[in-house]
Amino acid sequence: MRLILNMRSTSPQKEPGRSPNSSPETAQRILDAAVGEFAAHGFAKTTVRAIAAAAGVSPGLVIHHFGSKEGLRTACDDHVFALITEKKAENAKYAVMAMQMMFDDPVMTTAVEYLLKSLLDPSPHGQRYFDHYVDLVESYLADGFAGYSFRHSDDPHGQAATLAVMALAPAMLAQRLESNLGTGDIAETMTRIAPHLLDLYQNGVLDSVPDQTPDTPTKGDDTP
Repeated sequence: MRLILNMRSTSPQKEPGRSPNSSPETAQRILDAAVGEFAAHGFAKTTVRAIAAAAGVSPGLVIHHFGSKEGLRTACDDHVFALITEKKAENAKYAVMAMQMMFDDPVMTTAVEYLLKSLLDPSPHGQRYFDHYVDLVESYLADGFAGYSFRHSDDPHGQAATLAVMALAPAMLAQRLESNLGTGDIAETMTRIAPHLLDLYQNGVLDSVPDQTPDTPTKGDDTP
């Protein structure tokens, strides 16, 4: 008995620690699962239970970390936006190859699918996402991006909104482009059109413009 007691007294004691389910790693696993589920099924159809199953946790644990489905979606919005922004900056030096590199990454493909679902969602979340994207583009126009500088406009916000639409359109119309161009997926599509987009940004698209001076009306011209 004394030996048993001595063994117990000399055994290393486990220090009280944080539950594995409350760790940042668990929260990240839930976040990644939610991005995937939202991207695949949309926001209305995706349930907390489905996200929990994809993450391998209980629905209660999802709520424990994020408060609600809306809170989880806001966290996903911020996570995906930061991920795409970071990847764009990282790949910008590769110019026309940058978009292909992004879509060759399965994680980034899922992030872009999430982005599209959010932009097309008629909710304050979708509007917040688009507004955030326009603000980001406007900051690029003002400060430059990855060594690129941009012509300034008298209406920088309108310029940023226009460029944001141009930047998002290929991904939003991916299926239409694949059918029209005969490409197999969005990565192949972006590889095909990226040189044209870059040329459009650098050189514009108009080769000449018509004379903007109107003809002087002749006497007796009935034109009002």
